[in-house]
Parts: sequence; C-alpha cells; structure tokens
Amino acid sequence: MIARLFAIAAIFTASAAWAHITPPVVLQSERDTVASQHPGAKKLSLREVTLTPDERKAIQANYGWRPQDDIHAFYMGRDEAGKLLSASVFMTEATMHGMIRVAVAFTPDGRVKSAELVEVSEEIYAHIKPLMDRGFTKRYAGLGIDSSFEPPAATASGADALAQHYDSIVSRMVQRAVILYNVGITRRGVT
Repeated sequence: MIARLFAIAAIFTASAAWAHITPPVVLQSERDTVASQHPGAKKLSLREVTLTPDERKAIQANYGWRPQDDIHAFYMGRDEAGKLLSASVFMTEATMHGMIRVAVAFTPDGRVKSAELVEVSEEIYAHIKPLMDRGFTKRYAGLGIDSSFEPPAATASGADALAQHYDSIVSRMVQRAVILYNVGITRRGVT
C-alpha cells in the first residue's frame, strides 16, 4: 500500500515538472474594460445566458464549436429609457502556455463594436505584444455572425509563428463571442 502511494506521488511530481504555470499579465481590469465598452450607457446590468440543448446542437452543427460553459455572462448597457445600446462578454481560453482573456463588445444588432485583449500569461505576452502594438484587435470592429474571422496571412511584418498562432486563437474567441451573442441574445429577442 505504501509503495502504491509513493508511485502515485511520483507520478504527480513528474506531471508537475512538465507543467509550467506562468503568471498572468493583466492588461486592463474587468471594471475598466466594461466601462470603456459601454460609453453613454446610463444603466448597466448583467444578463446570464444558459444555452438550451437545442441551441448547443445548433451551434455545433452550424459553426463546428461546442460551448463548454453552462452560463455566459453578458454586460448589457442601456439608456435611461431602457433601450439596449451595447453588450459585452468576456471569453477565456486555456492554451499550453497559459490563459488568454478577451472582452468583446457588441452593437445591439450583434456586430462587434470592439474587442480587447484583457489578460494573457507572461509567456504569451512576449509573443503577442508586437501584434498588440499594431492594434490587431481593431480589425474585428463591424464583423457580424456571417463574417470571416480568419486572421490575415503572415506578412513580412516579423510576427513569429507563436504570435500568428495566438492571433488565430484570439480570432476564434471573438467569433465564438459573436455566436453566443447571436444565439443567446439576438435570436431570443432581447432588446
């Protein structure tokens, strides 16, 4: 029995040696991000959206993505009369080099108003910083459910292979946010 416990402990120790956890680089707080994505909103609320089994199946069939989270939290910005002005959602993805967190803001009709990288690991930051310096997330503004989210092909701009990889991940995250907004807000008639 003791030998078995030592073997299990050795396996966990070996696993921990392979894993590397890098600290996060918080580029912008959630509070500051929400404030910047909802200018002019007089009322701000949090709307939790739970996808139905049929909605999950439709997303997988139409977009090839299977949402893992049960609840998706949307910040909803409204004017004094209660009219929807904007919405936003935070998307997080775990990669082998750490987490990436993106905030995506929407116009009421479901088009991307803005997308912001709000948190990455130190390791990812080193690779994606040149893209951030060029404002790579600005290209998402105006995209909707039927838009292409493919990042531009690698150019002579000097972006390394990992930067291109993370660019693709961020593009996929923004597209998934648009899908969630379309299915969980627009199709449900939330106004």
